[in-house]
Amino acid sequence: MIGEKIKAARIEKGLTAKELAIKSEVTPGYISQIERELISPSLSVLMRIAKVLEIPIVSLFSQEEQEQVTVIKKDNRTKIRFADINMEYQFVTPFSRTKNTCTQMEIICFCLGPKSWGSSKVQFHEEAAECVLVTKGTLEYHINDTVHVLHEGDSIYLPPKTYHQLYNPTDEDTEAIGVISPAEY
Repeated sequence: MIGEKIKAARIEKGLTAKELAIKSEVTPGYISQIERELISPSLSVLMRIAKVLEIPIVSLFSQEEQEQVTVIKKDNRTKIRFADINMEYQFVTPFSRTKNTCTQMEIICFCLGPKSWGSSKVQFHEEAAECVLVTKGTLEYHINDTVHVLHEGDSIYLPPKTYHQLYNPTDEDTEAIGVISPAEY
């Protein structure tokens, strides 16, 4: 499913597998294996591929295009869990494989496991702002040399291009709701 969508987006963009591999900093063989569904790429690789293809990363996991008023029931949210991080995303807003039909914002419920980083690398949004509300537990935002500690009910706003990492310092899951605008994944 993911591999097929990557291949379709690559062809639509007019890229060869080799060109996509070079721009995504992986080997052509790796792209071939992803497209043939032989391997599951890491979050960081998927993020690079989506950036090269200029598509929201979540579109690789979507089932259908969304172009209208949409109700998403709690049990029908798109859920993504990556092998390389101890975090699960649940998308509350609809999304699309093309930026033309993408929502203006993304709302993501996420759960970060105990004593876990949200990503092994520092993250940032090139053109999107981010706001997160902690609904359960404690969440640390590491920004440059500063650590912002958020507890249940606390929120943080990050303007675009703010390099950050998330960390759960506790022995319990941390739950939060994040808004990214404009939509990026």
